[in-house]
Amino acid sequence: MRIKKIELKNFKFHHELSVEIDRQNCLIYGENGTGKSSIYWALYSLFKCYFRNYQFDFSKFQNNNSEDNLGVNIFFDKVETPLSIPRESYALPIEIGIENHTSIYFANQDLLNEITNGDDNFYNTILNFLKKYFITLEKFDRVYMDINETLDGTNVHEKNSEKDSIDTEYKKYIEDKLTPLVNEVLFDRLNEKNYEVKLTFVSSVLDTENFIFPNPKIILTIDNQSNLKLHFNEAKLKLTSIAIFFSLMKLEEDEDNILKLLVLDDFLTSLDMANRKLIIQYILEDFKDYQKIILTHNIQFYNLIVKLIVDIQNEEESWDIKKLFLSSLSNENSSNIKTDNISFLDDAKERLENGDLQSSGNFLRKEFERLVHDFEILLELGKVEDMSHILDALKNPNIYYSNPHETIGQLINSFEKILELPINETSKLSKIVTKIERLKECKVDLNRAITLEDGTVEQQSLSVSLKKTNFYNSILLNPLSHDDIEIEAYRKECINIIELLTQLNNGLKHLKGKRF
Repeated sequence: MRIKKIELKNFKFHHELSVEIDRQNCLIYGENGTGKSSIYWALYSLFKCYFRNYQFDFSKFQNNNSEDNLGVNIFFDKVETPLSIPRESYALPIEIGIENHTSIYFANQDLLNEITNGDDNFYNTILNFLKKYFITLEKFDRVYMDINETLDGTNVHEKNSEKDSIDTEYKKYIEDKLTPLVNEVLFDRLNEKNYEVKLTFVSSVLDTENFIFPNPKIILTIDNQSNLKLHFNEAKLKLTSIAIFFSLMKLEEDEDNILKLLVLDDFLTSLDMANRKLIIQYILEDFKDYQKIILTHNIQFYNLIVKLIVDIQNEEESWDIKKLFLSSLSNENSSNIKTDNISFLDDAKERLENGDLQSSGNFLRKEFERLVHDFEILLELGKVEDMSHILDALKNPNIYYSNPHETIGQLINSFEKILELPINETSKLSKIVTKIERLKECKVDLNRAITLEDGTVEQQSLSVSLKKTNFYNSILLNPLSHDDIEIEAYRKECINIIELLTQLNNGLKHLKGKRF
């Protein structure tokens, strides 16, 4: 069973967003500010309501720019009725049993940071963060609470025996199951052979003054050192957190569950690309039967995952790769989401055939924004602060572009002309310049005609297409997209911009087709 569609209405950033997931797994790239994490929190809150009876204050997720109520709908491939929030009752459909909660997990950088950033007693980290994710940890804590709630002057010996029994069971879980598995993940899967993690369980004794059994202690050490933040760098702590989190998942795992879900939102900060690669490989290989939804704002990380999916794991057919990008079709903030390599051109053509120039122009504007966004990803430049800066770079007659991968190393190289521009224009330019300095080896003029894989030659170069597109962006796309009734739009101009955007798509596909 898998999620096939996510609908958000007035939820955090989004007024309305629909995410179709056509394959088993989904990778979503979106810059900060596009509402990427809103998707994460919508899924998180919905599943917590249905599987853990966790009551949310939904008002904190309300879109501040809308008076309409928020809503989230999740559709599955094998269930007719969607799961929705908010609702009066969060009863699961008969097709989904409550036991599936042991294979539904969420992680972001904040959670992983907390696993190793706590005090010397790791039990407090369990209470404050981990027990709401892992039912085994929650059950242990519930037993301790029950013992203290029923403790009185007549049953101290009996309750002490109960506590000793649960202490023994908890100690085995922490020291004999969790600790070896954490080190196995670090050693065998993450290639960390230079340090060892240890979790030590320490029982408590009756506090006679307050007449209560204090919580036990669990001491987390790395190479026998506690006070982790003082002795270890952030990268090592993040690797340890990841090993602990995924080891707990493995201990909870039930092979018979029909719903297995792993949602990860920008969870690998403070790690270099080598470590990120090992972690993604581990997730792809050891959690194959989970539906994985990965969200990221990091272009390099996005490109790394695509490379692993396509070239190393050969899992391209099981992944739906999408991009979330801001739309400028109205004064309100909104985002579009599109499957990689799927454009808005068909929508524009259909509206044009029906005589609806206004809608056709809107779709052409969306397609133009999508293409600029894709060029940004290909260049690995980071956030687009102003679309015009990308356009100014791309339409320069002496433009060069380079991809570091040898398979297309002969294609386009550096943006040398930008070196002559004022560097203080934007931080974007400094990023481009940095890339130029790394990639000056080979140069192929972007003004050359584009030869596609089937041998077809695009006589109009990509640079010329970009120039013409920028012209139509000024005189046609902007007016049509912003309801300016004073500007006359002609069918011929729509046709011309469709042709230009088609040429840009062909050029982009050629650059992307062999980028790895």
